[in-house]
Amino acid sequence: MQSSELAGSHFYPHVFGDPEELIDYINVHEPLEVIQQRNKRFAFCFAELDGNPVGKAGLAKRKDLNPSHIERHVREGYTIEVGIVDTLPETHLFCVIADETPDGLSIITAFPGGFARPFAQKGQHAEEYALNRAFWEEHILLMKRL
Repeated sequence: MQSSELAGSHFYPHVFGDPEELIDYINVHEPLEVIQQRNKRFAFCFAELDGNPVGKAGLAKRKDLNPSHIERHVREGYTIEVGIVDTLPETHLFCVIADETPDGLSIITAFPGGFARPFAQKGQHAEEYALNRAFWEEHILLMKRL
């Protein structure tokens, strides 16, 4: 089964031209939801207001995929499972993960789609690790088949 190079969600190129545009957006618009992850790290979940999709969502529930369409891939040094699909769905939602600092927000990452927990990794607090592991046992990143 052939697939594209990157798994997960992708912003359309015109949505945020650079990180400054994203920062400007989150400083002006009210998020739909704010989720405190740990210490001063937060997930800010938004819906694009102009009615246009922001990108492709690359996350699904495992139960919605045929097990034969799941492959193992290495991502940032970790082996993960990826669901191979014909098309990624468009989304109007996006999340920004940021740390609160004395100088304002410091963006860690941003991605189209609803909230997704970090991958479970050694060194995380026990409660955070359990939540992350449970999330990824139920969900899977998607990748478009070539």
